[in-house]
Amino acid sequence: MSKTSRTLAIAAGALSLVPSILLADGPKFTGYVTSTYNKDFSDTTNGYNYYGGKDASFQLNAAHLSINGGDSAGATYTIDLDAGTDGTHNGGVINSGNGWAFDVQQAFVTVPVLKTPLSLTGGKFMTSEGIEVMNSGVNPTITRGLLFGQVEPVATTGAYLTFKASDAVSVSLGGVNGWDNWQISEADGIPMAYAKVALGFGNPFAGTVSAYYGPQVGTRNNLLSLDLTGLNKSVDNLAINFQGNYLVKAKAGGTDATGKALDLSYVGFGFQPVYTIGSAQVGFRYEFLSEGNGDSKGLFLNSISLAPGYKLTQSSLVRVEYRIDLASEKIFGKANDLSKNDQVVTAELNYTF
Repeated sequence: MSKTSRTLAIAAGALSLVPSILLADGPKFTGYVTSTYNKDFSDTTNGYNYYGGKDASFQLNAAHLSINGGDSAGATYTIDLDAGTDGTHNGGVINSGNGWAFDVQQAFVTVPVLKTPLSLTGGKFMTSEGIEVMNSGVNPTITRGLLFGQVEPVATTGAYLTFKASDAVSVSLGGVNGWDNWQISEADGIPMAYAKVALGFGNPFAGTVSAYYGPQVGTRNNLLSLDLTGLNKSVDNLAINFQGNYLVKAKAGGTDATGKALDLSYVGFGFQPVYTIGSAQVGFRYEFLSEGNGDSKGLFLNSISLAPGYKLTQSSLVRVEYRIDLASEKIFGKANDLSKNDQVVTAELNYTF
């Protein structure tokens, strides 16, 4: 037997001794590619349109790769990698300096805790708050609404324990490094507490109640976020998404006439149905958001979007969206030509694999 053959035989024998419990299933590769054209009639960028980008511009929003796998003991891993213009909004770590970035959207591991109903998740993971996610192809509309990235985080880094009470109910509790933040410094104090209750009752109803509480990044002043997000599918071909959110940031609302620091609070809710018939679909979004510090009249915003779409193939979706945002004050447009409303038309081509 040659030296190479002996080496291969030894390696094969060593692998045969590895318990099957350690052999991983996967990895499984999935992903999507999204490209859009965005026209903002205010000739500027709407700060409440999270991935809106520059006016009158084609964008490669995301070339996305998801890697998932696990072992026979029930441990799993998820890695989501993203490159494109969306990565600049998500804090992409490798930025080309020309409007796009590479971003690790999320990367986390979930492991069972012995033979109990508990599991432990650690890493960077997307928030459980809100209807919309980073992949616009699975959202009711193309753009993200008033609440996305404004009163809810996009992703958080930390760890949490989950107790599975039943197939329909689970409870999670843990800590994170604040909102959309990889690390915290000593000045930030302790991590922010995170909790959620997930409910899944099939087509009639699924929902999540989420909460964050703790110091904001760069300060020891606390933040409180409460969110209810739900989905109802009791009507054939109709998915009704809804959300309610309350957020308060301690001492972040400026000062009053006496110099006392004021809290900044937000109240928002959204309604996003999607009707599907065959390869065609129509998504609609209405959202309301109020912002105030208790010492002024505050800011009130409404946003309405309509997004018809059609699946050209099983994996490809083309859509067009008309969006109008209405504010109680003149906040949209250029500094010398502000307006109380902003209108945006967006076209999208999305391929999911």
